[in-house]
Amino acid sequence: MKMLMLTLIALGTIVGTVDVLSVAFAKQQGVPVAASFVLSAYAAGSCISGLIFGALRLNLTLPKQLLLASIATAAATLPLLVVYDVLTLSVSVFVAGIFFAPTMIVTMGLVEKIVPASKLTEGFTWMITGLGIGIAAGAALTGWVIDEMGIRAGFTVTIVAGSGVLLASVYCYRLLQQHMALQTA
Repeated sequence: MKMLMLTLIALGTIVGTVDVLSVAFAKQQGVPVAASFVLSAYAAGSCISGLIFGALRLNLTLPKQLLLASIATAAATLPLLVVYDVLTLSVSVFVAGIFFAPTMIVTMGLVEKIVPASKLTEGFTWMITGLGIGIAAGAALTGWVIDEMGIRAGFTVTIVAGSGVLLASVYCYRLLQQHMALQTA
């Protein structure tokens, strides 16, 4: 449960970084209004993928789905390294947004599997709290990094957060594999 929450803290950090980076980058490019298009691209990617992912019935275990979603989440932050205008930022965050909803859906599915029914609301509350902590931390850290080191350094915060999602998920995967092996034994 703690590692799942850590996964969502890192996932939320990506959201917080995207929020701040979008505004700062669009302003730097001389088109501050374009930040709304960038943020919409992130939300659209997440919304579309959430609808599609929610309709799928995959034959993979939830721990494997989490591992794959976290690999994709981490990889989807890498295009930020080559952003040079608002259009490329919009495309990059759209791609990053595609993996937000599936990662969140799988995480919540795992909470549903490992938390007793009488504690399920509390389990979901901890996950949403972790996401909120990550969003706030990501926004604050990215704002500071941009002010101190520039926009490009702000993109690095997103990439580090994506790596954090992956690392936490790898550890979760191992713990969940052990947990499921004990349940079947």
